[in-house]
Amino acid sequence: MRELTAEFIGTMLLVLLTDGTAATARLARSHGVGGNWLTIAVGSAIAVSIAVGLAGPISGGHVNPAVTLSLAAWGLFPAERVAAYVGAQLAGGFSGAVLVWLLFWRHWEATSDPAVKRGVFCTGPAIRYWPANLATECVGTAVLALGVGAAVAGRVPGAVVPWWIGGLVLAIGLALGGTTGMAWKLARDFALRLVYALVPTPERGSPDWRCGGYRWPTAWWVHSPTLGSSLVCRVW
Repeated sequence: MRELTAEFIGTMLLVLLTDGTAATARLARSHGVGGNWLTIAVGSAIAVSIAVGLAGPISGGHVNPAVTLSLAAWGLFPAERVAAYVGAQLAGGFSGAVLVWLLFWRHWEATSDPAVKRGVFCTGPAIRYWPANLATECVGTAVLALGVGAAVAGRVPGAVVPWWIGGLVLAIGLALGGTTGMAWKLARDFALRLVYALVPTPERGSPDWRCGGYRWPTAWWVHSPTLGSSLVCRVW
């Protein structure tokens, strides 16, 4: 239970800081409005480092279903614990998104563009074409899983692992995030999209469950973590 609590808190903190950065950069009348992709990528990377650093000594600091699935595929994590870890991560992502929604309450009212509001919670492709979207998310997740595998295998000094993971997120985000918004995991996209669909946000647009590349049979934000993890499951 202690490990699940750490995964829950770590993922909640990750989403709070990541989506809080997006909200600060995008929502009307925020002191940080007008922030660009670099702002969001750097904020996300630091958030990952903090979340992994806090949860790591207790649970391993997965804070990402793709990481848990990868480690299980490598035989480095018990398969029977995967469901519990993923459940804790999804619950943490959901809770973090609710906190962002509450803390920026008046800014939802001040922001008129539904797409901007949705963009705080949900990732989305800059150009909607599901084969390319799936491929980008798959490769991004694979690179992340490769770096995590190196850390788990002891190729990265333990003291710098959180910053190693954060650096990976920053590099991948700057290189590939401009295409799909770097979802990379269900806890980062699915849980937040669910919050956006449920909370009473003024002039809210569609959560975009079934539009274009988000249709269930071709949903890149569902399939890419598993596919990306599978690409590197035998490397280490």
